[in-house]
Amino acid sequence: MVKFSLILFIFILSSSSLLVYYIFGGDYSDVSLDKYQFYSKNYFMIYGLSSNNFALSINTETKIGDTLPEINSSNTFFAKGLLSSVLFPYYDILKHPINNSSDSFNFDNSKNDNNIKTTLYEFPKLISGNWILNVTRGTVINFQGVFKLVTTDGLEKQFIEIIDFQNKNTSVILNPYLNTTINGYVDIKIDDQLFESKLPVEIKLNKINTIEISIDEKRLNDLLYNNPIQGIVDSFKNFKNDEILILDN
Repeated sequence: MVKFSLILFIFILSSSSLLVYYIFGGDYSDVSLDKYQFYSKNYFMIYGLSSNNFALSINTETKIGDTLPEINSSNTFFAKGLLSSVLFPYYDILKHPINNSSDSFNFDNSKNDNNIKTTLYEFPKLISGNWILNVTRGTVINFQGVFKLVTTDGLEKQFIEIIDFQNKNTSVILNPYLNTTINGYVDIKIDDQLFESKLPVEIKLNKINTIEISIDEKRLNDLLYNNPIQGIVDSFKNFKNDEILILDN
């Protein structure tokens, strides 16, 4: 009887050990691998969607006691497009109205004549690049621009980046039928080197069809011939992630 009980105890102990090994040992590496792959796939899926679709990261529900403004079509939107401009050496002459040009610009001024003669030997410059703007609850979450700046003779070339936008203490309110102005500060990189930090910038969206970027810095304005950076809007989405630009077929 004692011998039978001992054999039964050893059998139960062996079976328990095999069961424990099977659960915690035999398939442990496979379970861990499957779990890792599952989270990897979800990570890349979520990352890809959130980077391509800004609306997925927005919580449209305002909690009780939340001091943030409610999301609506005026304070939350996403836009992107191209930067494409021709920069002329003496842009000040071109931007004055013809009917009052004599009042706003003195053509008899010898200083102006000297400037004109100097710029006759300067080639216009071409801008080609991209920009992106993301506004949530009246605050710019992301604004970036990158473009190539080349003289029309092809001899001079710079790569310019507009990065690290910082908001001023004003809320952005979109007016899709007129102009929307956004003010803040940006950092500028030229040829992958930091040029200047926290430069005042003004961004204008003109009827959500074009964009104009003006940066207040003398050396940069000299490089751009005192021209604003202009471009077009390729995509404009509201807070529901609906495309509101009418695209041509």
